[in-house]
Amino acid sequence: MSTWKALNVESDNESEDEVDNTKEIQIEEALKLYQAALKYHSEGPPSFEKAAEAYKALFESEIFKYPESLSEYRRHELYGDSLEFDNILQEDFDAGPVPLASGNETAPNTLPQILHLSYKNHGQFILEMMQHHLRQYGAPSQQHGSTPILGSMTYFAEALDKDDADLDLWLRSSSVSALLGSRRITRFCLEAVLDGDDELLDSILRLPGLEEGFAGQQLRELVVNLQDDLSLMQAPLSSMKRKKLSEALKKRLNPYPFAPLPSKVVEQAASGTLASRQPERIILNPTRWDWAGVGEVILHHFMAEQGGYIEPAPGSSININIPPIASLDENNGRNSNSPTEDVVTVDPSSQMNEPGLSHADAGPNSRKVVEEIGMEDQAQGSSAKKGNRGSATPQDTMPTQSRKRSTDSAGLPETAEGGRVRSKRIRARETVTDGSTVPDSAGPDLAKQIEDQLSPLILADQYLFEIVNDIFVKLGVEGLGSPKELRELVTGTRLGVSSSDDSISKAACDMFTAIQNGGSKIVTVLLGGETVDLGGMSREAGLNAFLGYAKSGISQACVKPTLGSERLGRFAQTINSKWLSIKEVALAWLESLLLPGSLPTPKGSIRGNQSSYIQYRWAEDLKRHLVQIIVNFDDFIYDRFLDRISKLNSRVLRARSQSKAYEFSEWDASQVEMVETLFELHLDIYSLIKHPHSGVDTVTQIIQNDRLERWSALARDMVQIRSDCNPDTGFDELTLRHIWASVFHTSVSEDMQPEHTIYAMEELKMIFSSLGRPTIEVQNNAVMPELSHAAVDRELARISMKDFFLKVFDQDEKDPVAVIESLEPILEPLQGVQQVVERDVFANEEDQIDSQSSSTVGRSGEGPSDLVQVSKPSPFQEMRKFLDTATISLRLSLWQRLREAYEAIEYLPKVVSCYLRSIETLVGEFKSSSYKNSPPPERHIKLLSRLRIIDEVLVKILQLIRSEKTAFDCLPYEHLQSSMTAMSELLRIMAASNIFEDMLRVGQFAAPRFEGCLGGTFLTITGKLHDMQLRAWILQYHLLKEGISQNPEAFPTPPEDQFEFLRHVHYATGMRGFCHLAGRMFLRLAKDEILRLDDVTDGNTRDTELAQVLYDLYGLKTFINNLECHEFSSVPELLDKKTATQLLPFILSQARKINIKDLPKTDLKVTIDKVHGALGRPKTNEDISLNRKILTTYFKSPINPISLFNCLKGVGTLSTKHIPPQAAVAASKGWYYLMGNIALNKFRSQKRVVAGPTEDVNFAQAFFLQDLEYTVDHWETWYRLAQANDSQLEEAVSWTAEKLNSNSVELIHFQRSAIHCYIMAVACAVRDADVAPQTMVKVSEMYADFGNRIYASSREPFNMTAFNLRETEHKYYSGNVTQLVYQNIPFSPLTVYAAWKFASVLFKRAITGNPDKWWNYFMLGKCLWKMYCFNADAAHTAATQGEALPPNKGPSWEEAVDAFVSAIEMLPGKKERREPVLEPHYKLVSIAHKLFQRREVDHEKGEEILHHTSYSRNISGPENADDWERYILGVLKSLRSADKSGWHHRMTARAAHVIYDDSNDTMVAFAAKHELTQQMFTKTMAVQVWKPENERPGRHFVYTTRYTRFFVDLLVQTGDRTNLEALAKRVRKKPHEFFEHSKLWQWLCNKYLKLLRRVGKIPEGHEDAVFKAMNNDEFQSQAARVEAWCQAPTSQHPVLDVLRDVIELKRLNNGLMKALLIDDLIGDTYAMLYATIGPTLEPLPSQQPQLQPQHPNSVTASAPQPLTTMPVTSMMHLHVDGAADGPSNPNMPFSAFHPDQQRGPQQDSTARPRAKGVGRREIQRKAEAAAVKPAIPVSAPAAASAAIPIRSPPSGVHPQVVMLARHSPEKAPADSTPSQTNIQLQVPNSGTATATGSVANAESSVPASMHDSADDESELSELDEQEVEQIQEASDVHDPHNEETVIVKPMFPNLMANKDKAKETDSSAMASSVVTPEPATTEGK
Repeated sequence: MSTWKALNVESDNESEDEVDNTKEIQIEEALKLYQAALKYHSEGPPSFEKAAEAYKALFESEIFKYPESLSEYRRHELYGDSLEFDNILQEDFDAGPVPLASGNETAPNTLPQILHLSYKNHGQFILEMMQHHLRQYGAPSQQHGSTPILGSMTYFAEALDKDDADLDLWLRSSSVSALLGSRRITRFCLEAVLDGDDELLDSILRLPGLEEGFAGQQLRELVVNLQDDLSLMQAPLSSMKRKKLSEALKKRLNPYPFAPLPSKVVEQAASGTLASRQPERIILNPTRWDWAGVGEVILHHFMAEQGGYIEPAPGSSININIPPIASLDENNGRNSNSPTEDVVTVDPSSQMNEPGLSHADAGPNSRKVVEEIGMEDQAQGSSAKKGNRGSATPQDTMPTQSRKRSTDSAGLPETAEGGRVRSKRIRARETVTDGSTVPDSAGPDLAKQIEDQLSPLILADQYLFEIVNDIFVKLGVEGLGSPKELRELVTGTRLGVSSSDDSISKAACDMFTAIQNGGSKIVTVLLGGETVDLGGMSREAGLNAFLGYAKSGISQACVKPTLGSERLGRFAQTINSKWLSIKEVALAWLESLLLPGSLPTPKGSIRGNQSSYIQYRWAEDLKRHLVQIIVNFDDFIYDRFLDRISKLNSRVLRARSQSKAYEFSEWDASQVEMVETLFELHLDIYSLIKHPHSGVDTVTQIIQNDRLERWSALARDMVQIRSDCNPDTGFDELTLRHIWASVFHTSVSEDMQPEHTIYAMEELKMIFSSLGRPTIEVQNNAVMPELSHAAVDRELARISMKDFFLKVFDQDEKDPVAVIESLEPILEPLQGVQQVVERDVFANEEDQIDSQSSSTVGRSGEGPSDLVQVSKPSPFQEMRKFLDTATISLRLSLWQRLREAYEAIEYLPKVVSCYLRSIETLVGEFKSSSYKNSPPPERHIKLLSRLRIIDEVLVKILQLIRSEKTAFDCLPYEHLQSSMTAMSELLRIMAASNIFEDMLRVGQFAAPRFEGCLGGTFLTITGKLHDMQLRAWILQYHLLKEGISQNPEAFPTPPEDQFEFLRHVHYATGMRGFCHLAGRMFLRLAKDEILRLDDVTDGNTRDTELAQVLYDLYGLKTFINNLECHEFSSVPELLDKKTATQLLPFILSQARKINIKDLPKTDLKVTIDKVHGALGRPKTNEDISLNRKILTTYFKSPINPISLFNCLKGVGTLSTKHIPPQAAVAASKGWYYLMGNIALNKFRSQKRVVAGPTEDVNFAQAFFLQDLEYTVDHWETWYRLAQANDSQLEEAVSWTAEKLNSNSVELIHFQRSAIHCYIMAVACAVRDADVAPQTMVKVSEMYADFGNRIYASSREPFNMTAFNLRETEHKYYSGNVTQLVYQNIPFSPLTVYAAWKFASVLFKRAITGNPDKWWNYFMLGKCLWKMYCFNADAAHTAATQGEALPPNKGPSWEEAVDAFVSAIEMLPGKKERREPVLEPHYKLVSIAHKLFQRREVDHEKGEEILHHTSYSRNISGPENADDWERYILGVLKSLRSADKSGWHHRMTARAAHVIYDDSNDTMVAFAAKHELTQQMFTKTMAVQVWKPENERPGRHFVYTTRYTRFFVDLLVQTGDRTNLEALAKRVRKKPHEFFEHSKLWQWLCNKYLKLLRRVGKIPEGHEDAVFKAMNNDEFQSQAARVEAWCQAPTSQHPVLDVLRDVIELKRLNNGLMKALLIDDLIGDTYAMLYATIGPTLEPLPSQQPQLQPQHPNSVTASAPQPLTTMPVTSMMHLHVDGAADGPSNPNMPFSAFHPDQQRGPQQDSTARPRAKGVGRREIQRKAEAAAVKPAIPVSAPAAASAAIPIRSPPSGVHPQVVMLARHSPEKAPADSTPSQTNIQLQVPNSGTATATGSVANAESSVPASMHDSADDESELSELDEQEVEQIQEASDVHDPHNEETVIVKPMFPNLMANKDKAKETDSSAMASSVVTPEPATTEGK
């Protein structure tokens, strides 16, 4: 804060948000001073001097000058009731804790605490100093003894004001007040100790502390001593126990031992008598150093003495404390001595230097003065003030500005949020502007910067003034003038003022100066809380104005200087030098003001030696205090002057007795003038209080009347003596004043008849006429401010018209018609009749200027056009003459009375007229001489007060205009012109405030200060002025509209003028940031008017301006170009439904200017959403609901081919109910269409790579449906709804084939809805669409989209399902012959050929509308080609079957070729797109090849066709037909080369078909397979088919299925069993990626099964041949050997591999296809193994006869897991197959293999003698058991420790572990360990084993090659999902803890080596079946 910083240098390391901590620093400095003072204070008497200096420095610190530091009483004393200061410390001060210099935590840390402790400790310090002085020097004098006690009490009071909860301080204050002898204060302090308990102090009385108990006892004793028995009977004294404290404890608890106990104050006060007190000098401290302040303190002291609040010692003298700023020589160059005889000159050295303590600390306010004085403003300061006159706080209402400026005093907040932070640049700029006011002091850069900142504001004013002036010229109205001249005038850069606009420019300068200077009076005038009665325009005020009781305008227009403090210092020195009582001081004060020559003559005054009553203008407070003094001191003053008259009479009589002429001395003359002045002042007082509505009681009026009579007689005697002594005096000024006052005295006397008063007036008029009509100004007297001939005329007119005005302003007048008939002829003269009364030629110039107005609206300065000489004025003319010269208040009151009369009869147009006349009157006052001649401060107050009145009138006028359409019906053209002129003048005046704000904004001026006001006062004032200005502009616009309607010839283009007016006013006010004020009235007006003005020539400007208005008003951005948006700092309001509905047409027009695809990216979309939210949910009725039902039914209905063809003719509609526009406003405007279109385009414009939400298209459908509910004739709505359904369909089939495969009804619904919408759109477009180019393009797009929909629905994957009829759609019919009811289709559905033909017609229409779009030609070619192929195939079929050839009415292949050639020609250039469009090229190549295959063209014609594509130019043509294949493959290769991204797959498939179709040789199949594996099928058999940009949705899955079928054929033909297995897995795992997946899977399984039979050479039906006649026992025995052999690791056989593959296929199938064929192959394969391998196998060890019976138990004990699994299987075999009786030999292999089931079969052996054959289920189970490869036990490495069992799998994992013990139970664990170890070692290396010549080795090497190639695939840019899993699985092989991975690895390697079966399918049962070959699982399939 202390460093200097240049304006043009900004440091990067400094924060812009530096806190202005000036107040915190000041508090911290004061805290240091407080701590220093406290330190010296605590050191005792040796440091008392230092402590006194420290306390003095402390109280001189800045914190005691804050407004919040003043006491509450002091604040109200200084600022009155205009502001609320009760919580100023909480509101204004937010400094927070201040860090202390020391670590003392108990020190005060907030401003209130510092203030409280400072005052408290200083008061204690004063008492300690006094006590020390008593000990050192003994008892002081009476004056010096009471002064410290009073000072201490004063400081204690200030401390208690800051914290009234300090009980100790209340006790101390009670003791000090007892020392002073004040019973009242002592009792109050004691009661304050006990105050604060809402329960009548019960808690304190029950458990009192020492302080509370002591205070309670002292209070009781004090009340007893006062004999206040009533208080003793009330709480809390009544419930207080009478406890008596010991004297020692009382002395201990007494805060000051030297002071008496508080209860002893009565005795001490009674013991001392007034006679024992010594006289003393009482120091009076004026609050302001001027005559008014001194008079105020004199009056307050006298009232305090009279009220008994102070008891000064008898004979005490009054002294006046002279502040240091007072000047002691204030004679202004005059050396004339004062003629007073009691006041003498004293030496200036006698100035008092005593402390500023006063006995004038009066108590409560006294109402005595208010009751005795009946002035209008008696309530303002008439009561005695209470406060500290010696306080260090500033006392003046306009104190000297301190050097440090604070934003609180300036009324400006630091930040927009109300904080206290402002930028360094702004603070530095203000410092610069405050420090230097000379323009040259600032550098050129700063001046240029200020000019640049002001330039936009100056231009805005210039544009506004020019536009308004040009418009007003047409109406004959005065404009706003020149903004440049106005700116130069108010800123002082222009010296001269134009004569034509002198008065208004002066008022504008006053406006500028008033705002710049600030002051509390301005705040009171503008921001006063009381309601404005239109400037006192009530009946009472009007009557007061008429009777002359209101303040005269003559006194207000006086140009004499205002009396300040002239010679006040000399007066105070004189008073202080003498020993005078308060009455003598008051008389001396009056003599200084009323005696001639007492004060210096002001500069420019011609006459000297006059009193201030004549040569100065008194301020209101001075006049008030003087009147109160002459009333309260009247007896003393009258007696003194009566004594002086007696002495004068004595001198005159003595001189006459000596026959001498007594010569009047200057002293005698001054006494006569002072008596006359007092007489006039008493007359002024009595005239004001005599009014019946003055509020003064009758007794006071009688007393004042008595005073007036006494002074009248005294003045008459004095004037008589003067005339007797000086006969040659004649009618001098004093004599005329006395005669005038005497005449007016008769007018207020009740005993005088009115005729006598009129006669006296006429005589007075003759006297002035005979003297040459002099003018005497007595500006300080309200009753007689001017003494002149004209004033007599005015008074006579007033008297003559008294009855008339009493009747007009009568409160009991109930007849408004009578009032109208009386007032309107006077106020509103007939048009064309202008009667001007002849002015007296002797009238002075000022009178002529004031009275030349021919109307009552204040248009002064306008001379009459024709003078009509009237010999004897009529009463009407007299009335007009009187009103022309009447005061503003009277004329306003008359207009108010007339307005009230019209309001009573409810005739609002005349009410508006009266309001406008009132405005004209108020503005006309600014041009009057009374205003121009007033002092600047009074002009400022008057200007702002009149502006506030005008603002109230504006509010009422605008309310009437809004509520009444005929508000201007009674506004004639002349009245309109005068009103508009007045408003223009008003706006010119208010423009001055804008100029000041501009200067303040750029830092050229400092912000004004409003001392004593809350922070932000300046902003409140400017906001008030901004509101006034905006209301004035609104009214001016309404008047302009009325003027245009009354004078239409002057305005060729009225909308242009109105729009320009609104536009420039908006811009000028918006640039200053207040266009949104006045309740946003102007913005609402501009919005409504601009919306109405839709025929403005420049539509773009109109739309931009309306967009700006909406942005300022609601925050809606509706700009087309956001750069046109201005930030006007407006605060938006919420948008309501009514306004939103009103804005719909404009927002729709703005939206049409933006591309619908770009609209969601703009701010306009946000605005549209806000408006839509404000509209709310539309109301539905029965008609709308019915229309909705009709529409939804129509969407679901089947498609009638007749409707399709009728729509091309424009035929087709729906029978819906008519909805009136008012029932669906938004729909009638097209709002729902816009919302739906936005949502639809938002969805369609998104680049979708995965499936996403469709809420946008859902919204679009809902909006379009709402639009169609209103009307079905909007073709574009039908079209967009069709697109929405297309989008829904596209989203449903683009990412998955699930709905396609499930034949979802939803797809049919989407197709039908879209086609129905297209039908209605085409029908409506053919009927109603216009021929505009933009519309034709949209219609062309509609035809193209309709054609796409028809063609797509006719092809796969939809296959005409949308056109077919379901059974539920059949209708019932009755036969013509049989009369039987039958069900049949309602119409024949559309055929596929008709669909292609209809689509071709649509594409032809699309080409007609938009011939430059290649897609239309492309689709037309496809339709034509399909139609051609259909006809050609039909002809070929007929020829083959020998039928007649059908007529060929379809297109030829040439037409199709031409269409594709045209499509190629219309393709965009390479520069327009990055990727080439290949579809037309490929289609042309494909058709050429098909034509060649159909023998329709030869190779030469085919080459000619292909020459149209650029991709065939670098390829040599075919030499013959055999060379065609080479040629067509070259072209396809060229196309594939152009497809850099690899999206286009059809060229690859076509190339493969070209290779394969002509020959089915195996080598050709290998070549076609190689072609497909290059791009389409990866090495892991992942199908890489992507959807190109222009491919139809859903077509991708069709191609995927086609390519898979083709590739399966190739794999089967080439015998690629490995890839076929992988492909089968892919197909089964992804059912939603293939169209008709179930059919594809069934077909693939059949192909795969055939391949397995062929590879394994397995005949069909071999199962029955082997097992049909076999015994079950024999089967079981040999099956066990086959199973053991199959599970042996060394066993390999081709049939075994086939068995394993087919079982894996069954598990993979998982019930998707019926497993009959798979089961057949399983049985045949197992039979082949059983028949070929079984006989060669030796019996198992368990089947040997030497088997010991205990061996199974040992085996069971050693391997519990296998033995617990196998019996379960055996039990299932028995239960399922129904096995025969067990063998008699217990050593049979089955019995040995299943030892725990021997008991059951042996029990049943006798019951079942019949043997059982081999069942198919048993064969299936045996085959599955044999096909399982042995798994590697997890515990194999740890076989040495047999105690560790094999762990069971955890819950949630498939039970694969059961297969680990599938070995024979006879094998010892030690024997199985090597083999298992070998298996474990061979698994990782099996992939690298090379094949041998044997078949088994060849077959076993297949999975190895597949695993080898899995990691080598590099053709694709990303790894396949299975490859990633395979790599992960391979990394887990060697993990001994990963049981699941190790178990799955030995499973069927060709399909399951790389994938966990738990992730392959969605069903857990399938996963379990794949991994666990238990019989139970097989049984569950």
